[in-house]
Amino acid sequence: MIRKFYLLILVIMAGFATVMAKDSEKRSKEEIFREVQEFKIKFLAQEMDLKEDQQDRFVKLYGEMNQKRFACMKEARSLKKKLKKNPDATEEDYQKVTDSMNKAKAEAASIEKEYDEKFAEFLSQKQIFKMKSAENEFRQKMEEMRHNKKGKGGKR
Repeated sequence: MIRKFYLLILVIMAGFATVMAKDSEKRSKEEIFREVQEFKIKFLAQEMDLKEDQQDRFVKLYGEMNQKRFACMKEARSLKKKLKKNPDATEEDYQKVTDSMNKAKAEAASIEKEYDEKFAEFLSQKQIFKMKSAENEFRQKMEEMRHNKKGKGGKR
């Protein structure tokens, strides 16, 4: 188990090192985002122990779900970014952003529940659980990398 964890960390670090190294070639944010998403899906599929017949359906459906979740969070992220840049923000501004974030999170949860039902048509509950666990693990590793990059003079 520990060996698998270290191998996983190594794979994640190697993947992101490749993505970050290519970043110096001035690639677009969209291209970097797409590559990270592709790597994430491969990571999830590996962690979920998907069979060959499940992989294509999973990749397609997971991509759809991610697009919907991303779209519902877009406005909240935009408002939050503007608020952070506004030194004269009012209580009303903060309330608007908070409400927007809450609404987006609820919508994202609804999307996730909808897709859990679709995943259940061809994945076991254990695989769905592993997907959620792996998503959290992936998110944590991304945050660690951002933190480490920021601490070493990287910008964010």
